[in-house]
Amino acid sequence: MATTLNRKRTHNRMLSVDFPRQNEVIASAQYTVRVFAPEGVKRVGISIDQGQWRSCRPAVGYWWYDWSGYANGEHEIITSLVTADDKRIISEPHEFFVDLGSK
Repeated sequence: MATTLNRKRTHNRMLSVDFPRQNEVIASAQYTVRVFAPEGVKRVGISIDQGQWRSCRPAVGYWWYDWSGYANGEHEIITSLVTADDKRIISEPHEFFVDLGSK
């Protein structure tokens, strides 16, 4: 059973999307999402616009997801993590925008 994270702390730290920032406008055709999750989690996933869950890759203390092929407009990210004892925690939605101009 999944738990929704509503600014609750997990393992003394919060699960959060660092980049893009809340309400940020992305103007690039490719973007790498950075997620913070506490140490010791088994895995982190991301869902964009209520789509399929995708795995993030760990590196240098964060979790990363390379994203491309997106459209202009408002988008939403939800992240999840699986703890060492197999509990799943899901974040609140994180909104941002894409404006590729005339690209």
